[in-house]
Amino acid sequence: MALFEIGARCLFNFRNERFFLLVEDEITVPDKGVEIDPVNIYEIDQQTFNFISEEGDTNECVPVATLPIVPPGFKLERKCIFTVDNAYWVIYDLENGSDNNVILIIDAALFNSLKNAGVRECVPQNFIN
Repeated sequence: MALFEIGARCLFNFRNERFFLLVEDEITVPDKGVEIDPVNIYEIDQQTFNFISEEGDTNECVPVATLPIVPPGFKLERKCIFTVDNAYWVIYDLENGSDNNVILIIDAALFNSLKNAGVRECVPQNFIN
């Protein structure tokens, strides 16, 4: 029987102009040895962003310039690359008993290099309208 869960999730505020919800969908089929866990990005309006934020169980992720140190027993997994309005990031999942998204700031050259190397690109789904 397949198991479906929500893993890492966070809110991303891009320059107070565009708002996103990042969600890791964890799908496991134990008897088949199948596990997939893509990150999906949804563009939302500011009102929805605020509602989710005020609910209190979804943190806001703030992009970083360097990856965190990964302690023993933890796992940092690259999920996808992401771009909005000429800004570029790599999305990671830091698993440490609970999942957390890490958004690493990168430049256009590295974004294109990763894209050309076959790294999955997260394309935001528009949930504004």
